[in-house]
Amino acid sequence: MDLEKVYQEPEHPGSFGGVEALFKATGGKFSRKDIKKWLSAKDSYTLHKPIKKKFKKNRVLVSRMNQQYQADLVDMQSLSKFNDGYRYLLTCICVLWKYAWAIPLHDKNAKTVVSAFEQIFSERVPLKLQTDAGKEFTNKLFQNYLKKKKIGFFMTSNNTKASIVERFNRTLKTKMWKFFTEKNTKRYIGVVDKLVYSYNNTWHRSIQMTPASVTETNQSQIWENLYGKQNNKKEVII
Repeated sequence: MDLEKVYQEPEHPGSFGGVEALFKATGGKFSRKDIKKWLSAKDSYTLHKPIKKKFKKNRVLVSRMNQQYQADLVDMQSLSKFNDGYRYLLTCICVLWKYAWAIPLHDKNAKTVVSAFEQIFSERVPLKLQTDAGKEFTNKLFQNYLKKKKIGFFMTSNNTKASIVERFNRTLKTKMWKFFTEKNTKRYIGVVDKLVYSYNNTWHRSIQMTPASVTETNQSQIWENLYGKQNNKKEVII
């Protein structure tokens, strides 16, 4: 398996990832030491390597798949002229199994947002949806849509409690900017879906498997991996 190909193919598990992601994606064919050395020569990696900060944060506690999703709107207006006028990304993630979606939007009006969620909910429908207080989520049309789908809705002004989708946003944008540097482009349309596929099929440290491999059968193991050990983080039970 070619390390260069794994890293550069947007849809490949581990693409534009770090040492551990590439180690898992290549099945241990390359040592972590060799991967780290190889990455150190890649501008797309060194220029966009995320700074890791450890701090205590609230933890949202859910009991099963599709119980609660978090959603957010990512502002991509600075790149709209390179991406057919698309100005936003609607991101959404399941709190338990970390499976995620990202839908490009031309605008954030109510009909556009509803249409994007229809794409997401055609696959899975959550019991609850959490967002911030943006008008794109609190407008009457979208709220009526959620009621029709029998999806509970709540919002918070505390960004920490929406940390799961915020973390996904950072991960996705890091992948995107690595791609931009590697390919000398600023265009993500036609690629972002592949990067999300890569994310969903990349081994996730917190759940100890890939989000795409989580099922109704093994979700209890995911719960144990996430919540089974005592720690110092404050839990927020939903």
